[in-house]
Amino acid sequence: MSLARIMRRAGYLVAFVSTAREAIAAISAAAPDIVFTDIFMSGADGFVLMNWLRRRRSSIPLVAMSGGNTRLTGQLGLASTLGAKATISKPFRERDVLEAIEAAVSDQKSPWPSRRWA
Repeated sequence: MSLARIMRRAGYLVAFVSTAREAIAAISAAAPDIVFTDIFMSGADGFVLMNWLRRRRSSIPLVAMSGGNTRLTGQLGLASTLGAKATISKPFRERDVLEAIEAAVSDQKSPWPSRRWA
């Protein structure tokens, strides 16, 4: 919820879901400009979502996030291998989120006009 608040305050349209399966359904219905995913969620985790995007050769920029302990830092490295354009550790600051967005979309061909993400 704090991520959604930060994004809304920055002027982005936000679609918030709680699970990887909900994210897959939302992305299938209307592709967002960027996806933020937590590594660990109830049910299917963020790796399920990353693999789903990867299998579809999706060009949607992905930002992975997780808790800041050392064991989880390795998980964020794996997320980068699976296609995450940026990663952030929790707890994060507003600046961390905005920098992750910049990193994730920096190699996109078109500017980011609609400010939508899931």
